[in-house]
Amino acid sequence: MLKMRRILITLLFCLLMIFPQIANAEWFTDLYFGGAWTNDGDIKQKSPGPSDSIKEDFENDLTAGYRIGHYFNKFPYLGLAVDLSIFGADPDFSASDNDEASLLFVPISALVMGRIPILRNPDFPMGKFQLYGGAGPGIFYSKVDIGDFEDESFDLGLDTRLGLAWMFYKSLALQLEFRYTHVEPEYSNRISGDKYEYEVEVETYHGLIGLSYRF
Repeated sequence: MLKMRRILITLLFCLLMIFPQIANAEWFTDLYFGGAWTNDGDIKQKSPGPSDSIKEDFENDLTAGYRIGHYFNKFPYLGLAVDLSIFGADPDFSASDNDEASLLFVPISALVMGRIPILRNPDFPMGKFQLYGGAGPGIFYSKVDIGDFEDESFDLGLDTRLGLAWMFYKSLALQLEFRYTHVEPEYSNRISGDKYEYEVEVETYHGLIGLSYRF
């Protein structure tokens, strides 16, 4: 109980320290879409029978997402954001006798953001262009469907970004962004009494275009 109180007091102190910064921050919301290209990855079958691993192709798919965050007034080059997106990475079993497969991801990521101003002027004190980046952990919800096998999973993964924003209006920016995500979900289900367990390595590159509103 004493340890829990100390944790709560520490969290409360941290919130009190950062709240004035958040209240006076430069907020932004981003809406984006683009393509998702997933590298060949390992699919490990843990059961039934002996463990086995195969290298599998993944089909290209689309990405869409929304992000909200802020840059601190006292530290205008540093910010925080929360990102919600969706993309697919279907295993390509077309060259085999296996059923078609679908694999869908919905990550929620907590990002530490940074930016570098380019071409500053009075109308755009943080630059007409801004080179920005972000990185942080994400909770990846995923759903897999391969023939009779279905399962859902929540896994911790990595989400990183690098982009260029063009402030074409005082509060609006057009963004081009490169994104990298990595997650290794695990699935299990029973089919005809046998338990099947799989671990999938999913490493995806995203090319994105988006619109940002600053307020």
